[in-house]
Amino acid sequence: MRSWPLALCLVVCGCTRGGHGYYGTTQPKHGPDEVWSALSAEPESIDPGKTSEASGGNVVWNLFASLTQPHPQGLTPMPDIAERWDISEDGLRYTFHLRPAKWSDGAPLTAADFEFAWRRVLDPRTGSRYSSFLYCLKRGEAFNQRALVLSGVGDATEAELRALLEPIAPLARLTLDPPLDAALIVVGGEEAQRPALRSKLLRELANKPWQGRQLALREMEPELIGVHAQGDHTLQVELETPLPYFLYITQYYTTMPVPRHVIARLKQDGTNPDLWTRPEHIVSNGAFRLAEAKFRQYLLLEKNPHYWDAAHVKLQRVKWSIIDSYNTVLNMYEAGELDSIGPTANLPAEFLDLLRRQRDFRSAPYMAVYFYWFNVKAPPLDDVRVRRALSLAIDRKSIVEHVTRAGQIASADIVPEGLGGYPGLHSPIFDPERARALLREAGYGPDRPLPQLSLRYNTSETHKQIAEAVQAMWRKHLGVGIELENLEWNVYLKAMHAHDFQVGRYAWVGDYPDPFTFLEVFSAHNGNNSSNWESARYEELLREANRQREPGRRLALLEQAERELQAAVPAAPVYVYTRSELIKPYVRGHVINYQGKHLLKHWWIDRRFYDRDTPPSDELDHGFPPQPLAAGRAASGGT
Repeated sequence: MRSWPLALCLVVCGCTRGGHGYYGTTQPKHGPDEVWSALSAEPESIDPGKTSEASGGNVVWNLFASLTQPHPQGLTPMPDIAERWDISEDGLRYTFHLRPAKWSDGAPLTAADFEFAWRRVLDPRTGSRYSSFLYCLKRGEAFNQRALVLSGVGDATEAELRALLEPIAPLARLTLDPPLDAALIVVGGEEAQRPALRSKLLRELANKPWQGRQLALREMEPELIGVHAQGDHTLQVELETPLPYFLYITQYYTTMPVPRHVIARLKQDGTNPDLWTRPEHIVSNGAFRLAEAKFRQYLLLEKNPHYWDAAHVKLQRVKWSIIDSYNTVLNMYEAGELDSIGPTANLPAEFLDLLRRQRDFRSAPYMAVYFYWFNVKAPPLDDVRVRRALSLAIDRKSIVEHVTRAGQIASADIVPEGLGGYPGLHSPIFDPERARALLREAGYGPDRPLPQLSLRYNTSETHKQIAEAVQAMWRKHLGVGIELENLEWNVYLKAMHAHDFQVGRYAWVGDYPDPFTFLEVFSAHNGNNSSNWESARYEELLREANRQREPGRRLALLEQAERELQAAVPAAPVYVYTRSELIKPYVRGHVINYQGKHLLKHWWIDRRFYDRDTPPSDELDHGFPPQPLAAGRAASGGT
């Protein structure tokens, strides 16, 4: 028999220790300038340019500041390091005007730090899994794909240049760039052979005369990327195409600056510059700085006195305990050892009916999709009929009603319905008869059963329960044996990125309110795409969508892209999330939003909860700025 946490026994008895309808104590166990919270896993990285998962991302959001920041409630972009910005009439050029700001060591923060950081993300040597996030920059994608610059092409056509180049090496892309009087060339072929093919092109086209021209081929310089510091306090950004969500990108951790002066010093001292995020080296520019880190135990953040808005940051310390057991998190919260369950923990599904009765329970829609990756190059999953059969044999409604039980929306679509006006595909969420027919079409049946498959998930009671439910469904409806493998978070991530799996649990939280944030994950060049799937048509649909100025046409192209994705089945979506959490009533400044993004610089402790038996009943004004903010302006005078 499963033992219940002590906390839940108290709820069942209707007598939580804090009383007054709250779950557990309502008296803080720490000083009034401190918060205790939790992370469900050790961050893989807290380098803004390399972070790609939730634990690391939540730490980075509180250590660093970008050009813009999300409004606490609606997440609309508002000023942070950039105090204002101008947008050109065509939507292709943004000029950010930076406020005087400093790093946590007192060094000045300049536009050159952003220029350095963005180019570093796009540098393939950095290995950023979010490099495609900055493909929106002029020539950003070309630089990340190690493009070569063929100059002196004049009015030569793409066909003429391909006729010249393809006998020497296969090309993945060739793009004419009239402002440079050049063509940008991305070498194709097998990845392992590309360095040799690039060298061959460079050698054979060195100062080559051709059709009365003098051609020259060279490596692409980072200076050609569309981000340039113009003095210490002006950053100019040039985009490939106008994007309706670009300002949302500028609040994301991938666009945060990194301390180039620290990285340069470590290089000069002969220290691996990747170690700059260690507590003894790290310098940040956000509301907090990293004071201490104990591996798999906790991270301690302290207020950064050099943050430009430090006068409005009330917390002095934040302690994040690293706890992978949701039951442990719940018990610690009940006892007052945590003020919040944290941004990455989930409440145990079997206790949600009891917990939602508590006054400190919060729940809201969450812009995130839970799904299973399929490794499309791992037999038998290299057959799309098998992948589709597995997807159709998942009883999604049963999972959200009987396993997760937090109001999640059963869905077989990657893009949530209604996001940015997107209509959604409304794909079938359960069809076991069709699933069995697809397996028969693929040649599997009683005489030739589908081989046993491996399903991997990272440590979590909820992930385990969902995996066990899917295991039972695939056995019942398809007769397929499934081996479940539980891995610690960082080990799991390494296996997924190395494509060392057959089926793997994943979730994607939208980075901005636009369908593209979900669809770009499946791009072949996206570092978070673990499926091994790629499609030239899919890539072109995404590019063409972002060339569109007319919103309806853009959404139609994104819908075509999702249908392409749906046909290939590189993943099986299960549901659209809701976010359920517990937070102590004495923690103020916390509000629900659709990304579960909470900047701790807005939080503070209500001192009235100390030394009293009855919590105050009134709700205080959080003091957030009004929404929306007219923070920037376009050339025409509006935002």
